[in-house]
Amino acid sequence: MKEMLGRSADTGRRRMTGGLRCFFNSPTIEPPANRAFLERPLVIIAIFLALSLLVMWTADYPLGVWMKSFPAQLRGIAKWISSLGTGLLVLSFSGAVLIFAIFAPAHKLRKSMRRGADLIATAAAFVFLAVAGGGIVDSLAKNIIGRARPELLDTHGAFFFKPLAFHANFASFPSGHSATAGAMAMSLALVLPRLRPVFMPIGVLICLSRQWVGAHWASDTLMGWGVGVAFALWLAHAFARRRLLFAYDSDGHLCPGEQYKAILAILRAFMRRMPVIGKRKAPSVKSCPARALEIRS
Repeated sequence: MKEMLGRSADTGRRRMTGGLRCFFNSPTIEPPANRAFLERPLVIIAIFLALSLLVMWTADYPLGVWMKSFPAQLRGIAKWISSLGTGLLVLSFSGAVLIFAIFAPAHKLRKSMRRGADLIATAAAFVFLAVAGGGIVDSLAKNIIGRARPELLDTHGAFFFKPLAFHANFASFPSGHSATAGAMAMSLALVLPRLRPVFMPIGVLICLSRQWVGAHWASDTLMGWGVGVAFALWLAHAFARRRLLFAYDSDGHLCPGEQYKAILAILRAFMRRMPVIGKRKAPSVKSCPARALEIRS
């Protein structure tokens, strides 16, 4: 057992060192000239900033008054939905998957299985960094801007700013929960493209719930969503330029890389070959169907 733990620790150190080296190395490819317009982080920031300023000027005050009359019977549900915007669930799950993939006993796995573990670790690292990074960037921005929250509507109005206050009452624009929701939705949609119709509406619902509970103005949630989405896209481009997880298709859109397309088959085979702790022995190589080991798409 001690020897196995030592090997796992050595494997984990090598994988973490190699992953950090790959990410911080200079990009190996340049973004395509026809890169998708709506996948450019600066474009996303510009669009959502313009929309937020428009909503701030035209709709924030009447919506802020309406939020005061939000039905009390629905406030509990709204708070539960809003709590998803902390990102703790996604951060915990992606962090756990990342740790497991890094410290998996690679010495007992075939080369294809080790590659699968690396792909899973890279995907988990991307989601974790996108959610955590988007939240940190937004937290810095909203504390620097210092907009008063809707609960101060009666005393400060809808357009009161106190820059560099670093106080929760003056940290409304952009919304931190909405930024986390945007980063979660976009990062998960990029990792699991087929589930994009599920992740995006959930993220939008989290943004709306921040208004229902009276924690943010409409413009706050709109800009927060833009910050989170833009950060996730920036990170995805950084990964793609280093040939990590993502690539660019002929139209300039981000897409899963060639190796990543086989991740489900690799994951199934990896799960079948996990060493079992206890008296049972791990199945031998010959006992697995050949089809389960096929990793080509």
